[in-house]
Amino acid sequence: MWGPCTATGGCPAATITLSACFSPADAKALMGRFDLCKTYPATIQREIQREKLTECYQYDTLYEHLKKNPSGVTMALVNTQKNRERDDYSFANINLLGKCNTNCFFCLGLDLAGVIDDQNQLAIPFAEWKNFETFLKKCKDNRIRKIYITGQNTDSLMYRCLEQLIDFLHAQDFAVGLRTNGYLALARMELINRCELSAGYSIHTLSPVTNRMIMGRDDLPDWDSIIPATQRPRVSIVLNRCNKQEFFELLRYVAKFENVRYIQIRRVSTDTRNDLLMPDMVVYEEIYSQVRNIFPLKRRFATDAEVYEIYGKDVVFWRTIKTSVNSMNYFTDDTVSDMYFIVEGYLKYRTQC
Repeated sequence: MWGPCTATGGCPAATITLSACFSPADAKALMGRFDLCKTYPATIQREIQREKLTECYQYDTLYEHLKKNPSGVTMALVNTQKNRERDDYSFANINLLGKCNTNCFFCLGLDLAGVIDDQNQLAIPFAEWKNFETFLKKCKDNRIRKIYITGQNTDSLMYRCLEQLIDFLHAQDFAVGLRTNGYLALARMELINRCELSAGYSIHTLSPVTNRMIMGRDDLPDWDSIIPATQRPRVSIVLNRCNKQEFFELLRYVAKFENVRYIQIRRVSTDTRNDLLMPDMVVYEEIYSQVRNIFPLKRRFATDAEVYEIYGKDVVFWRTIKTSVNSMNYFTDDTVSDMYFIVEGYLKYRTQC
């Protein structure tokens, strides 16, 4: 899907040589999505224009203008080194593989594009998943009780045997939670509320235009109905170049729901696309620097996670690779990983097979 750029001509002299380049189809699709936002604020339009592609599908200098931003955040200050000091295992993930009902440009599944593209177990009963019993035994051996059903390149609520899977895990004395984009939440609310652990909703924008840029579709889940109907909701917001202008408005919106006790602000995570997603990491650090100067810090946990009180809620700034939490991971193509780092663990297992 991508690799070292071997092009020797066609790149403007001003282009910075990056460590990886992207297929023409992927790059054009991504930029085409940003082009849809003609009515977005001029500041964002200028930022989008800075991401224009060169003939070898590399990117021009990214966010050069942010080197002079008021908070002093620059790309050089974005730490992408992983914290290898992990805590004891505290939870596990079941990472479903299949086609998704959205197309988020920062999706971690895109780190494995070309590797998992042909995998789809959304209609396969979990009794037929290879190595699933091995995974569950590892969880029990490591005293892991919390299991979250999520998607590596899909959404958990799209799994056809979800009800049976939840009941099976409960019967095995596991506590179950879900992570979802919310598009099927109203239709599957009974299952969501059957789970003992939280339902994690990804809410990145309230704007259809911005949603098209981020998730590839114009319509939005009916959060005004979904969140009140959910018994144990939590919300994750992935800060990125598209939603930074509405971040505090979005945070205020989520904070109005009394049953939401925890809001997680996530930095994009990637093992293979740092050059493409660096602007989004810069946005995260820029907003974080504003928050820490305005709102009170309540506590720290998992080494790097900081909890601030904003609009009456606990808001956690979460850099996935910098925290110390630890988890096991199962992928429905039979991959079992004892690593918290999703992509690295997956590839390590597959290369050993």
